[in-house]
Amino acid sequence: MSVNSEICDKLHKILFYEFGVSEEDVSVESILIGGILDDGYEVFELVLSVEKEYEIGIADSLITEKTTFGDLVKIVENEL
Repeated sequence: MSVNSEICDKLHKILFYEFGVSEEDVSVESILIGGILDDGYEVFELVLSVEKEYEIGIADSLITEKTTFGDLVKIVENEL
């Protein structure tokens, strides 16, 4: 999967500064809910931060229990 490295870097920074998740703990295949973050509420907070950072809206239906970090990068890329 090819992901936008600029978006990827910015999302890594959000994960680190807001949730204490280091870049080494995240790959494009990492599941958001129960993988990178503990629960759906933290993922909700992440999505809000991403929406604010990029001034976009992300539909709730795009984030599921199987959404990966790579998926989130692609979602952001598609919304820009």
